[in-house]
Amino acid sequence: MASDDTSGSPGGFDFEEIRKLLEKLGLGAGDMDFNQLLEQVARMQAAGGPAFAMTNADMDPDAAWRTTIAAAQQLTQEKGPDKTPEIGERNQFVDSERLAQSWLTEHTAFPETGLPPAEIRRNDWLEKTSSGWRKLVEPIIDGLADALQRGAAAEGEAELGALSAMLAPMMRTSASLIYRDRLKKVLAEVAGSALTGTEVGINLMDNAPVVVLPANVAEFTEDLELPDSDVLLYLLVREAARMRLFHNVGWLSPQLTALLAHFAREISIDFDAISSTFDPSKMEDFSLEDMVEVGEQVRGSFFKPASTPTQLEILGRLELLLALIEGWVDHVTARATSKWMTNAPQLSEVIRRRRASGGPSQDVFNQLLGLDLRPRLVRDAENLWAAIEHDRGDGRDEVWQHPDLLPTAQHLADPLSFGKKEESSPVLDSLDEELRKLLGGAGD
Repeated sequence: MASDDTSGSPGGFDFEEIRKLLEKLGLGAGDMDFNQLLEQVARMQAAGGPAFAMTNADMDPDAAWRTTIAAAQQLTQEKGPDKTPEIGERNQFVDSERLAQSWLTEHTAFPETGLPPAEIRRNDWLEKTSSGWRKLVEPIIDGLADALQRGAAAEGEAELGALSAMLAPMMRTSASLIYRDRLKKVLAEVAGSALTGTEVGINLMDNAPVVVLPANVAEFTEDLELPDSDVLLYLLVREAARMRLFHNVGWLSPQLTALLAHFAREISIDFDAISSTFDPSKMEDFSLEDMVEVGEQVRGSFFKPASTPTQLEILGRLELLLALIEGWVDHVTARATSKWMTNAPQLSEVIRRRRASGGPSQDVFNQLLGLDLRPRLVRDAENLWAAIEHDRGDGRDEVWQHPDLLPTAQHLADPLSFGKKEESSPVLDSLDEELRKLLGGAGD
């Protein structure tokens, strides 16, 4: 049995401080041999054992991300056939997109992107959106890992530093493993259900064309008592409208990214929940599987809905911005199709039902952020854009010139209150100022 002398211990840890801390956390380590514990940690780290293997892998972010996308693609392949469209189908798609663009031009000030439309398979869509997903979710993964380490070095608990140093690699690995496991499943679900490139509500590709996932559209139209060609045309009008918005409003995508990055920095983890599942006396036999099991037990702490005032404010703004985007798309689509498609109201109702039942955007924001998007807000936003058009006519889309000009949540509740252009400049709060710094003055 190793000596109880704590001097010269591996890593320079003060065993007595760790002993007191673990007892305070109720881990029942009073009779534990701490020399043996930390020597085991040191051996595992030096040997690159399973508990540290993923930590070393995560030191290569590119490799870790490629692994995540590959895992999502593997899950996507299990969803069934995803053939490349034939020539005739391709020609119909191109003609329908051209028609959709001609209808839209009359009803929005935003011009076409000029990019040829694309029909892509599910796995190709994951590949093309990979960098966009990475930009969105890696700050969240880092935020979870940082939150775990902050929990191990809580303010006013100086002795936590030793335990933090001992468990830091495991904590960061656990955070990455748990989130990436959730992420690959969510990405596979979205790739298997998204009808168009930006149906999730965000633009994930730089200089993206109008994109449709034909295999998903085919599945979607199976149970609809509407002509497949009309469904495709209606979806193309919606997607083309959304792409015009993202291409012509330069601050929009960066604003969404900034909100998500700010949310990630505010993540907090219940360290007591983690410590209650960790038994240091079993460290010698601790494996990667054990670490994942611990992670599963505290998974709820990672994905519970936001609770802090700052998080709630950030998610409120994110929900508002997403609602304004989708409400604008709904409004413009209704205006562009009303003259030419007699079944446009039925198609609009199909989209509303899809949204209410939980579409791809619900999957992304609920599963990855704990944000429940309320379909009612999109309906309110559509009414708001109709009121703005009634008031300003062709000046409706000028509201998108700057984030400070956008309607607020109060305007959604009372569309007529937005009224005419306000002469006074909006008052910026601390979150506005921080977002402006993150955006580097975007929209100025």
